[in-house]
Amino acid sequence: MLKDFRPKELWIGLLPPSRALDSLIAEAHALGIKVVRHWEGDKFELGGAKVDVLFPPRDWPVGLEPKNNDSMVLHVSYGDTSVLLEGDAEKAVERRIASLHHPHADLLKVGHHGSATSTTPEILAAVRPSYAVISLGFRTSFGFPKPDVLARLQISGVHVYRTDLNGAVTFYLDGHNVTPSLPALQ
Repeated sequence: MLKDFRPKELWIGLLPPSRALDSLIAEAHALGIKVVRHWEGDKFELGGAKVDVLFPPRDWPVGLEPKNNDSMVLHVSYGDTSVLLEGDAEKAVERRIASLHHPHADLLKVGHHGSATSTTPEILAAVRPSYAVISLGFRTSFGFPKPDVLARLQISGVHVYRTDLNGAVTFYLDGHNVTPSLPALQ
C-alpha cells in the first residue's frame, strides 16, 4: 500500500509488539515516508479539514500482542460536515469516546467490520450519523456484518453502505453536505 499510494506521512498510535507493524514502519522509512505518532487530544489540519485524534491516550496500556482496540480513532471535519473513523475499535474504546468526546459525525466508518464487538448504542447515540460505511470482504468467513449491528444502525435511521455489496464507496464532504458515490458498474 505504501508503494502504491506514496503518502507523505504514516500515522500510528500504539505500538504493540508486531512483526507486521515493524515491517510497515521500516518500509515507510525506506520509502522516505514520515512516521508520525498521534495521541488523543492531538488536533491538526489536513487539506482544509480539521483532524481530532480521539484515541489512544498516551497512558493506554499496550498488550503483548496487537488488539483491535489498538486502533487510532479520528474525527475529521470539513466545514459543517464530519466523519468518525473507528478502525477496529471495540466496545470499551467506543464507550470511552462517546462519554469523553461526544463526537457528532454525519458519516460513521463502522468499527471492526460490523462485528458484534462494535457499533454500541452509546457510540450511535453520540455520533448520530446519517450514513455509515462498513468495510469488509465479500462473503467473509467471520459472518460480518453481524445482524444485530445492522439492526442497531437501522433503528438509528442510518443509511448503510457496505463494501462487500456496494464496492469502493466514496463519500464527498463539501462542507455543507455528505454525498455518497457508488463505483460505476462495468
